[in-house]
Amino acid sequence: MKERGDDMESEGYRRVTRKDVAERAGVSPTIVSYVVNNNRYVDQEKRARVLQAIEELNYQPNAIAKSLKSKKSNHIAFIADEIENEHFGRIVREMESYAYQKGYLISLCNSRNEETYITQMISRQFDGVIISSNHLSEELIYRFPKAGIPTILFGNRIFRQRHPEITLINIDLYTGAVEAVQALIDKGYKKILFISELNYANTSGWEQDLRFKGYKDTLIKNQLPFQSEYIIKNCINYEEVHEQCTKAFMSQEPPDAVFAHEDRLAIVAMSAAKQLKLEIPKDIAIIGFDNSTISAFTTPTLSTVEIPRHEVGKKAIELLYKKIQGKRISDVSFSTCLIERQSM
Repeated sequence: MKERGDDMESEGYRRVTRKDVAERAGVSPTIVSYVVNNNRYVDQEKRARVLQAIEELNYQPNAIAKSLKSKKSNHIAFIADEIENEHFGRIVREMESYAYQKGYLISLCNSRNEETYITQMISRQFDGVIISSNHLSEELIYRFPKAGIPTILFGNRIFRQRHPEITLINIDLYTGAVEAVQALIDKGYKKILFISELNYANTSGWEQDLRFKGYKDTLIKNQLPFQSEYIIKNCINYEEVHEQCTKAFMSQEPPDAVFAHEDRLAIVAMSAAKQLKLEIPKDIAIIGFDNSTISAFTTPTLSTVEIPRHEVGKKAIELLYKKIQGKRISDVSFSTCLIERQSM
């Protein structure tokens, strides 16, 4: 049996083509295509020769060429603000597993609020896109459905308007935030600090966050002070969050509780409180969001709001698959669940 390198000789490495397989098997390239795609009858003797040639040459069909012909790439994109975040990682794990069952691969993309970046993504001919972003502008998000790309959007924030071809997965972050803040108030905490998501780059985008709206509305409903001194926003990294928390905890009117956009931010607040010898939750209570794995192992254990990631990830692919097939689908909603632990 010849090794693959025998056919390359002095040319150096090159991709094995359908023509190479045809020559090895002694058939036409068209016959090779029929065998690879399994869409036409080929007699058993020729089929066996083609399959043997494919194995000997380690032939891999050109997916790009195939997608150009079929106008399907079997490839979808997931755009998120922080794909390294455990929250997204666990959702992606479910999406990838279910997408693979449907014959699709997923590309993970960090959101960039740039026209050229979105243009490049659209040019990649993804069959569909799933977006979870507080940073991408509505105008850039809507370019996907305008380009005819089936689009699923996680409802993480308040939208001024929504493109009619976008399907929304509404994880009820607003109610989750309301329940978390109300739980603090019911326990007697009145001066509640909110820590916004990282990387808003000095914009007001954080104000559209449904977690923030739930926090603000709950304070107002309970006639508690809503003031800028109790909001940490536009931090670019966790070090800055730690610094701002320390500053707030040492102020003349320090907060007695913290509600953080996500668990990692809450854990940073915990660290700042401990360095100042504050007792949690006696001196300051802390609640996170997302129910990350580590939240159950902090000292004290972290109260948080759980999102049903398994169901969300599977449903996102299920809905996108139906949209790709041209079916009309409705928005779906998921509830959150407050998990009270030792930090409150």
